[in-house]
Amino acid sequence: MFNRNLFFWKIGFIGMLLSGLDWCFYHRGLPELLGWPSLLLFLLLPFFFSLAYNAIHLVPIRVAKGFSWIGGFWFIFTLYSTFAVLLYALSFLLVQLVSPASWAILDARLIRGLLALVLLLIARGMLRACRPAVHHLTLQTDKFTGDLTLAFLTDLHLSPIQSHAFARRLARRVNALAPDLVIFGGDLIDAHLDFVLRDGSYRHLLEIHPPLGVWAVFGNHDFFDGSIRKEAHAMKNIHFLCHAQAALKEHLVLTGLNDYLHYPEDPVPGCDPKDFNILIDHEPMHIPEAEKKGYDLYLGGHTHAGQFFPVTAITRRLFLLNHGLRRFGQMTAYVSSGYGAWGFPFRTGPAPEIVCFHLQGRKGEEAPDGKQA
Repeated sequence: MFNRNLFFWKIGFIGMLLSGLDWCFYHRGLPELLGWPSLLLFLLLPFFFSLAYNAIHLVPIRVAKGFSWIGGFWFIFTLYSTFAVLLYALSFLLVQLVSPASWAILDARLIRGLLALVLLLIARGMLRACRPAVHHLTLQTDKFTGDLTLAFLTDLHLSPIQSHAFARRLARRVNALAPDLVIFGGDLIDAHLDFVLRDGSYRHLLEIHPPLGVWAVFGNHDFFDGSIRKEAHAMKNIHFLCHAQAALKEHLVLTGLNDYLHYPEDPVPGCDPKDFNILIDHEPMHIPEAEKKGYDLYLGGHTHAGQFFPVTAITRRLFLLNHGLRRFGQMTAYVSSGYGAWGFPFRTGPAPEIVCFHLQGRKGEEAPDGKQA
């Protein structure tokens, strides 16, 4: 059985080894700034990431948030500093082949330049992660009457980092769009439901009240260290669909699947072709099956579009549709990059997003008595 506590302690230990390597690298270029006492800091900071997950229920809210911010930043800093070490090693080999004598001049300058590059990359990635985009897409259908606006968000990952300010801005942005319907595609919390309930950030989601309601499915993170029933009870304005269907209006049906990682054998339910059928699938694993079953709109998440390099390259290979809009036969599929972030608000891939679908149905048809239907 997977042990999450052990997993994050292992991440801390691996981070300590890599961070120690990074210290040797930066110490070489900045010995006056990074003396030997700073080595202890480089060796200890990786474990803040472990504590952000493993000690979250044992410490006050502010301490947990401190662990998360420091640990998350150091996780990213260590990752990209390690890439900088690899670039440094490659540069050393190339210079030795071309002009070995010039290395004495380039050595310290290259290290300082790579450190500046790492810090600029992190600053840019944090800025990108904090600026969600709103994408407006128009779909036409003759299956229902009238127009409808649907706001789709997924992977909020409420956590010590993505807390009150994050959730408050989310609610304001969604309400400003004045949607008829809001759909959350899973992973509303990052991992620790009890912390989110204690912190209270989820309450801002209760401020969203579109006419056709707020609907959601559970993602894999919603199952970690918590109860999905407890989560559904707390977020009482959200209707969670667990492998279930709901008719929202005449000829408009919403289907929500169970999370694939926890229920891999669950098939895609059938649907009535006379209806406009929307399928929510947290992990985009059922696209071909949904197309064969006759769904009109498929909504997925989970991938974060990789969120940051090198994961961006991995998710493009893992999923049939990693991010964005694509047609599969008569079905339109959209996999979102998500609204929040895992680990730390940092992105080198696509920005976080809200996807606003404008569904244009047929106009009211004239009834026999001359009135509009």
